[in-house]
Amino acid sequence: MSLVIDSMCVWHGARAAVQGVSVSARAGRIVAVIGRNGSGKSSLVRAIAGVHPGRRTGSTSWRGRDLSAASALDRARGVAYVAQRPLVAADFTAREVIALAGAVVPRTTEHVERAIDALGVRDLADRPFAALSGGEQQRVVLARAFAQHDLGGLLVLDEPFNAMDLAEQHRVAGAVQCLASAGSLVLVVLHDLALADALAHEVWWMDAGRLRASGPRESVLDAAALGQGFGVRFERVGGSLRPVIAPRCEPLPG
Repeated sequence: MSLVIDSMCVWHGARAAVQGVSVSARAGRIVAVIGRNGSGKSSLVRAIAGVHPGRRTGSTSWRGRDLSAASALDRARGVAYVAQRPLVAADFTAREVIALAGAVVPRTTEHVERAIDALGVRDLADRPFAALSGGEQQRVVLARAFAQHDLGGLLVLDEPFNAMDLAEQHRVAGAVQCLASAGSLVLVVLHDLALADALAHEVWWMDAGRLRASGPRESVLDAAALGQGFGVRFERVGGSLRPVIAPRCEPLPG
């Protein structure tokens, strides 16, 4: 296995957000990390990427190397991370945000231009980052991670499809699939289980800080099990997973 997590525990102050998670995955795959709000998804992937600020125990091995013992530069060469909510304090253009990949690892203009094309943000490149919509900002920070990322590395994405319209989601999903097919491992936190079913090869299901299930997509994303775990009925239509969430409006009295 390329990525091996052994007995991972993560704390937020005195509260244990992740408790004893052991799981593994191999390169060339997309792994969806799912679970209800507060289940430990983001805490787990931040710890794997080495950006969780709190206390953690256990080990994370990537291609046989202990990431917790790696320097920041060595970790950045092998692991790229995109947070759930992109924050850029300075008054940068989108291109300048993408070029920040070179602040952690040596990168050329060619790396930046390839990432711009991969995420389809060339028409945004010279606009102020702060003036972009939420979905546009998300694609720009994804392009920064793509510029940092070397094929065959580990890409960790926390809710990357936030605020994106369907066309943007389609573009990003295709770019992520291309990375995996070229030998990278992509960990992606997702709330949309239909998207996880369409995109991922494997699924890690977090529940109250623990790993409830892991394995091939088709075995973990079982409609009956998901209904029990999420409190929403699921069904498969033409082989595709779909939550049944249509509201049931009661007529008003009188």
